[in-house]
Amino acid sequence: MDRPDSLTLFCINLLLALLIAVYFFGASALLVFALIATPIALGIIITLSLTVSA
Repeated sequence: MDRPDSLTLFCINLLLALLIAVYFFGASALLVFALIATPIALGIIITLSLTVSA
């Protein structure tokens, strides 16, 4: 099994940070995180799609 690349690990860390923030700060943290993470997540998706070899 191949090791996950750094962008995949970064995305998993973002999701874990979201879960922790929502647990402690409630739904307002979800809104702030969504506004900040949307461009980051789109960039990660585009980069991962460009590095996939068929």
